[in-house]
Amino acid sequence: MTEITRRGALVALGALAGCSATNPLGGDSEVELDGAALRAVVDDGRPVVHERLPIGVGADHLAASEERARTLIETVPATLGPDEIPNGAIRERIRKKRGYAVESLETAADAPTPFERLKAFADARAEAHFAAGAWRAVDDGLTRDDLTDEAETVRDDRAAFRERWRYVGDDPVAATLVHTAIERRIASGRSDIAIGEPHRYRPGNPLGVGEITEEIERARVAVDDAAHLYDRLTAALDDPVDLRERLVGARRRLREAFEAESEGLSSVDPQEPWRVEGVDVEETPAAEALEELFRPIDPEHDDGWDETTPAEALTWAHASFVALEAFTSLREQVREGETFAIESAADVGAVRTAAVEALRAAEESPSEPALTRHSTAELADQLAWVDEQLLNVDESVRASWLRNDVSTYLTVAARARATPSASERVAGALRSG
Repeated sequence: MTEITRRGALVALGALAGCSATNPLGGDSEVELDGAALRAVVDDGRPVVHERLPIGVGADHLAASEERARTLIETVPATLGPDEIPNGAIRERIRKKRGYAVESLETAADAPTPFERLKAFADARAEAHFAAGAWRAVDDGLTRDDLTDEAETVRDDRAAFRERWRYVGDDPVAATLVHTAIERRIASGRSDIAIGEPHRYRPGNPLGVGEITEEIERARVAVDDAAHLYDRLTAALDDPVDLRERLVGARRRLREAFEAESEGLSSVDPQEPWRVEGVDVEETPAAEALEELFRPIDPEHDDGWDETTPAEALTWAHASFVALEAFTSLREQVREGETFAIESAADVGAVRTAAVEALRAAEESPSEPALTRHSTAELADQLAWVDEQLLNVDESVRASWLRNDVSTYLTVAARARATPSASERVAGALRSG
């Protein structure tokens, strides 16, 4: 199902050990929900939010990336048998990687926005180059050492791009989103190529060659796409202004404000953020949701404020303020006695409806729509994932098995409600710098 929190994992382990998730005395009173009723909870009315950037992606660039993926795929036979690759494990891995590349191309074809197609083509290229590199190792004796020059060329291209890259823009919010996309592709330490370092497979294994060719391709497409986005951005600017100091200053002010406001949660136990005095919230969807929402608030997990990626740090600031408001709001509901315990399919439907309505309201909010969409696109994906799980449930389902899924509906709703105000706050800090 959806991502399992630490608490959820412990509860699951208890269940596997034969313990009742809801009755520690060992009775057989677990609530069973009708699968058909749960499937009926999912309707066609959920919002679909697509990832976009404030700049376009050139059709020629997309076509070139697609062509690169198809060329790599075509170097690997569509059918591989024992005659071509006697080792079944190696053969199956190459076959699967080629299949993943084909699936990514299909995803790109169906993607509704150029930015989503760009990402799908990047995945297709990386998967295809794994298959192509591993197949060349089998068929032509390619080794890791043979890839040194290719890797060095990509490193040089990345260094050359980083040398000319500046945090230019006119609107600081739009610039932040574009430079975030660039940072995620070429920031130091990301998409590195480490031929001589330990990997999953041994150097003499063809799959060990494949994982290096995949690394090289991920790094190459990251540089290609980052450079394209940057060139599209600069081409649209009449008078480019370097906004780096503005971004850094906004990040600093936002962090100071966040730390001051999160002091109000000093009584929350970071190890058990779901505990609320006077309310038995443990082993409920609310407990799972509170733990998930607390993660960006916990000082132990604040690496996203890093100054080396000032644009992405601002999206982390946005996520942190969203989580702070969402956590505080949900905790107050719990304090008033609401745990969102699951006793019927109607309970699941009510939480899902609240998530759908909150997400739709966030999307319709006029408050900094580009920055809001940066958050709501992910929330929409989370909601869709849980919907898919519900559509595939058995005829009878234990309520405790749905706890994590219902908690995801809760976090989607809480975050969606908090997103527009967080967008206004981050945008205000950027424009006032």
